[in-house]
Amino acid sequence: MLTCRTVWRKLAPLGRASATACRQSVRRAGLNNARTPLCVPVAHMSTGPAGGGGDNLKYALLVGAAFAGGLTYAVLTLRGDQDRYLERMADISSRRQISTVKQPATQTLTEPPAAGAAETAAPPEPKPEAPPSPEEPSPPPEVAGAEAATSSEAAPAADAKPASPTLPSHAPYLLIGGGTASFAAARSIRARDPGAKVLIVTDEPNLPYMRPPLSKELWFSDDPSVTETLRFKQWNGKERSIYFQPASFYIDAEDLKSAENGGVAVLTNRKVVHMDVRGNKVKLDDDTEISYDKCLIATGGIPRNLQVIERAGEEVMKRTTLFRKIEDFKSLDKVSRSMQSITIIGGGFLGSELACALGRRSTETGLEVIQMFPEKGNMGKVLPEYLSNWTTEKVKKEGVKIISEALVKSVSYKDDKLEIKLKDGRLVKTDHIVAAVGLEPNVDLAKSAGLEVDSDFGGYRVNAELQARSNIWVAGDAACFYDIRLGRRRVEHHDHAVVSGRLAGENMTGASKPYWHQSMFWSDLGPDVGYEAIGIVDSSLPTVGVFAKATAKDTPKAATEESDLFSDDVGVAVPLHQDQNTAHCKDAQKDRKFF
Repeated sequence: MLTCRTVWRKLAPLGRASATACRQSVRRAGLNNARTPLCVPVAHMSTGPAGGGGDNLKYALLVGAAFAGGLTYAVLTLRGDQDRYLERMADISSRRQISTVKQPATQTLTEPPAAGAAETAAPPEPKPEAPPSPEEPSPPPEVAGAEAATSSEAAPAADAKPASPTLPSHAPYLLIGGGTASFAAARSIRARDPGAKVLIVTDEPNLPYMRPPLSKELWFSDDPSVTETLRFKQWNGKERSIYFQPASFYIDAEDLKSAENGGVAVLTNRKVVHMDVRGNKVKLDDDTEISYDKCLIATGGIPRNLQVIERAGEEVMKRTTLFRKIEDFKSLDKVSRSMQSITIIGGGFLGSELACALGRRSTETGLEVIQMFPEKGNMGKVLPEYLSNWTTEKVKKEGVKIISEALVKSVSYKDDKLEIKLKDGRLVKTDHIVAAVGLEPNVDLAKSAGLEVDSDFGGYRVNAELQARSNIWVAGDAACFYDIRLGRRRVEHHDHAVVSGRLAGENMTGASKPYWHQSMFWSDLGPDVGYEAIGIVDSSLPTVGVFAKATAKDTPKAATEESDLFSDDVGVAVPLHQDQNTAHCKDAQKDRKFF
């Protein structure tokens, strides 16, 4: 094409010049003889120089050659592009064929054993699908003895997988997390879909249980074996376990697929490490994959720690408790009976409850209990100042040494003691530290699942129906939900876990209900002081206190029972002891159940 254009540029002026010369010669001839020569033809546009036919022929040949060259160039270019295109398409198609060939290859390896072919027992490919080593150490307790008795058969059975218990490859309802929200969701799902098959996966070794008694009632039990029984007395005097249901309530995970009437199975000591939201499946920490139809994320939270403690070294970390689970309760109970001094860092709900619990024990064992926090008084971020000051005095009467307005600068281990240095220069020596400085929502699955994490409140961002994406819901501490009355929120309380889990379970079965409930919370500072609240409670908000003279009926139990006689609506009794200026608010909704 370039050659054609070049030839045209060079020859075009010659054509125009020849035409001009011809016309000028004709005009001169006409002017000189006063007539138009009959022998001279009328001038037409010429494409060649003036002269004979030989020059025109040369010009035509040049133009034809240029045109042929351009056409040849275009044909060769298009043919080359076509060849490259065909090569690229062949490469892409070959890649697809390779990927599709690999999948049937694994199927052909697993199909022959059913037909009895012996030659397929040797290939090692089926072994990664059911690794014997990760599954054998963590079977349910009821099958552990059977596996130990048949250990000699475990090796040959690994290929065909008939002897070792197999986990279900699919769960219609998959609940990630074994806390209150998951259990509430499971109950709700089964209530709306009686034949539903629900699988709960938890990284804890325990069945679903309630956490509030770990920092409240269990510490005041008279049972010396409370750390084993985990039973406590409720406010109505009835005794119960912290577990929502006994082990007989659940079915084995291996039997979930074949359960005719469905059921709830709990897979303990397993953690979901990856989530494929497009493929509707998850991967466990032992590489087991489980697909699902509907999934609930109720992973709760992880206790925060102070950075100064994390940087202090191994010796300090070994003597620090982050209180959250049953194991933490048992460990702290043991520490409190063997140590001389325990320091609790944090003045919120958990820190104040544990301080009062350990302080009551100090009168029997001589344990020194210290509580330090940056606020002026206990619950300084929640209660108004006058109630915070009164609460601080009550905690002191429980045998707790209070260090307020304390900011930890450093922690070190020296001479078998932990030394806590504050920013104002004060030094506190202790044997053990309990860090109760808040909770961080567990959003480990956000990256693999592509779920949005709220930048202000933390947690998975969900809509008013607690849905994060198609077929995925979030409940409990990990959910940052839209409250249709108070806006976007994230709540870390037992009642919220119950209600949000129940609502998520209903919506997983097609209810499509928004979150309208205003959850309540309560806290106990020893056996004598307790308070309850609802909605957003913040010490920075304007507060109005109402005081009334106490009567014989102003006990938590009597107030609740009396309010139940009036109506089915929510009633709140606010009896106040005039001599102590203390308020007891008890939720009085009829038939309220916390499982």
